[in-house]
Amino acid sequence: MALNKKTYILLLLSIAWATLIFCLCIMPADKVPKLGFRFMDKAAHFGVFFVQSVMLSLLFNFQTRKRYFTIILLSTLMVFVYGGLIEILQAGFFNRQGDIYDLIADVFGGFVGAMFFPTFIRLYNFLFKG
Repeated sequence: MALNKKTYILLLLSIAWATLIFCLCIMPADKVPKLGFRFMDKAAHFGVFFVQSVMLSLLFNFQTRKRYFTIILLSTLMVFVYGGLIEILQAGFFNRQGDIYDLIADVFGGFVGAMFFPTFIRLYNFLFKG
């Protein structure tokens, strides 16, 4: 299947976002900014993987036209694998502590993002196809 412009842009954005996630997650722990509330770390994991999952879901939708259930499952699975690999790499190679609760926040953010992607499609259609 040839990539159209929309798919190509989503693919590049998704790769760039995944790279940003990776760079943030391998930063030394003392360089990570300490933010306002107690579970900010988990909220950050939720948020970045929410965005990643929305982009993946949109990409799968535009490229494959699979059913929503399949796209949600695929996006959540990819977020789980990517988040899990990052947690393993943090513990093994980057002098960081891998955390199962971070992975849970990653997967939950990815699942919620995948669940919301149909809303983003409707919003896109409303704004640009009007």
